[in-house]
Amino acid sequence: MRMDVSVKTRKEKTNVIKKGFGNYEVWVKAPPYKGMANKEVISVLANYFSVKPYNLRIVKGLTSSLKVVELRS
Repeated sequence: MRMDVSVKTRKEKTNVIKKGFGNYEVWVKAPPYKGMANKEVISVLANYFSVKPYNLRIVKGLTSSLKVVELRS
């Protein structure tokens, strides 16, 4: 399953907001520096979907706030 993810960095708390079918907004505490925010996005989404982090990967948008994330089962 692929989903569109809008990432908001430097937030006070982590959160996942479902915007629509396959469309999510993820809040992370980390800044967008040296992949720290990407790692936290994967961690937060893994917790949200109750899967291991290695089941998620960023397919598109590594340096963008708009990402495509793939969930493998």
